[in-house]
Amino acid sequence: MKRELCTVAALIGIGMTAASAADLQPRMYTKAVPVPQVYDWSGFYAGVHLGAAHGDITATDVTQPLGGFFTDLVPAGTEGFNFRNTNIAGGGQLGAQAQWQQFVFGVEATWTGTGIKETITSPYFPESDTETGKVRDLVTVVGRIGYAFDRVLVYAKGGYAGGHVDFRARDNDALVTYEQKLWQNGYAVGGGFDYAITNALIFGVDYTHVELSSKTATGPNVFDSGALGANPETYRTKATVDMVVARLSYKFGGRPGF
Repeated sequence: MKRELCTVAALIGIGMTAASAADLQPRMYTKAVPVPQVYDWSGFYAGVHLGAAHGDITATDVTQPLGGFFTDLVPAGTEGFNFRNTNIAGGGQLGAQAQWQQFVFGVEATWTGTGIKETITSPYFPESDTETGKVRDLVTVVGRIGYAFDRVLVYAKGGYAGGHVDFRARDNDALVTYEQKLWQNGYAVGGGFDYAITNALIFGVDYTHVELSSKTATGPNVFDSGALGANPETYRTKATVDMVVARLSYKFGGRPGF
């Protein structure tokens, strides 16, 4: 009996020693896996853009003067000229955005200078007359709505557009010129995508269609000597522009780094 009690006591002691040794073993800690941060498109941004623009310009003589550039070959009020040209376009943009879940809402203003300009030979007086149509620059103020795929944003836009539209008619025999330069209002629609290269630097490609409503102006024919012609001209001009540009913007307040 005494031997059995000694055996039990020895076993209990061994068990307690093993448990104590287990408690003294260094504990293993697992490091939490960092959760990747989704890009936040909210904030103000500014940048530049460069690309190409195609313009269609019409200029129509809406009244019948007693002389000048009018011709009896067509009915009064229908004499007109068409200009089409594709050229460089570039400028800047400024905007603000707010993100809700994956939807991004914003407003943006842009200014774009264009090289859209064409000079044609008059179909009515080809031996003496030339006409020129030009879109000097465009301004847009639009609302934007987009859908974000982390660092990629796809958006549509629409709003106000305005621009300078110039028309010039020249009689090289009589040495007389008629010219008008008008600011014309209209609308802009389009869309594009942006990609956040870093948390602050954004690259994008943008398409804009601009419709500038027609506007009519009356002015004198001016001789090279400075004298005014006896009969004024009245022309109605209208223009549409399609632009595709690459953009680079800087977003203020973005997290540092990538």
